[in-house]
Amino acid sequence: MANCQMKGMALRGIVSCVPEREIINERDFPWFDSADIRKITAMVGISSRRFADEHTCTSDLCQAAGAKLLEQLQWDPKTVDGLILVTQTPDYIMPPTSCLLQERLGLPETCASVDVSLGCSAYVYGLWLANSLITAGACHRILLMAGDTPSKYVNPKDRSTALLFGDAGTATALEDASDSRMVASYIMKTDGKGAEQLIVPGGGFRNRFPDEQSQHCVFMDGAHIFDFTRFRIPPLIKELLDYSHNAANAYDLYIFHQANEYLIRFIAAQCGIEISRVPLFLKQFGNTAAASVPLTLALSKLPVTEKDLLQVMFIGFGVGLSWGAVSLNVPANCVLQNFVYHREQARS
Repeated sequence: MANCQMKGMALRGIVSCVPEREIINERDFPWFDSADIRKITAMVGISSRRFADEHTCTSDLCQAAGAKLLEQLQWDPKTVDGLILVTQTPDYIMPPTSCLLQERLGLPETCASVDVSLGCSAYVYGLWLANSLITAGACHRILLMAGDTPSKYVNPKDRSTALLFGDAGTATALEDASDSRMVASYIMKTDGKGAEQLIVPGGGFRNRFPDEQSQHCVFMDGAHIFDFTRFRIPPLIKELLDYSHNAANAYDLYIFHQANEYLIRFIAAQCGIEISRVPLFLKQFGNTAAASVPLTLALSKLPVTEKDLLQVMFIGFGVGLSWGAVSLNVPANCVLQNFVYHREQARS
């Protein structure tokens, strides 16, 4: 069922990786009126992003993050028996990019590898899938890779999207754990009626070779997505608080999909969440789609505390339309790191 509690999964670490190239909205989009850029920046909260170069794909960023994470945790790659890649910017239509990552990370042939096509809700859904596999005993150690390079499908002349999206890749280490406190509560939701409100119309098999080049770029009905978020996410959080039997102040951190600073602040106020518990990194990185939630935790770190476990809520929402949230305990010694990807160094 979409509302469920699962036991036995520990989050051991998250490493995020962002491209070297920094895009600054006011500097790099001279074809937009500067007053409009400042207005959008004030509302959405995004001043700059990171863009991958033409040779760098989601797999490269996720591979770099995964290799760094394995090294930090001192995990032998041969002990990883599951790899989930959640992205909407795969390297190819076929083969699955997860298969490329399995080989490039030196994971064994016994590692089950799968791609999942999700964007803004990707990380919550990825945790839900990984937790299901671990709870069922199908996997014992999973690398959950969540990343996107939306700069490759954004029309730079489209005012509604050009100033919003950035690129990033992440890797999360998950493993089975006997600690009875490792309980995660999930609420997952979908409404496909809103699919056309946030879509790349061309390039798939419904519209393989569109006549209009713009059909290969993302279209977003900003007003519709704004209202969807405003009306659906506060009830989602309140439902999860009730379902997990927690008060709002029980959580050390709330990690939101980084889409719009005004909306995140609005939702926090609606749900009685102290804004000090809500990390915000839109200003420097924008909306990184699937990578957004794990990137935010990797950047924010965990609060210094005497507790060995911290309670965290992850909230994802957007393309699909799809939304979900998870409440889980994160070990205080969880590895959290972000670094900048240098393509030449990665190849050496």
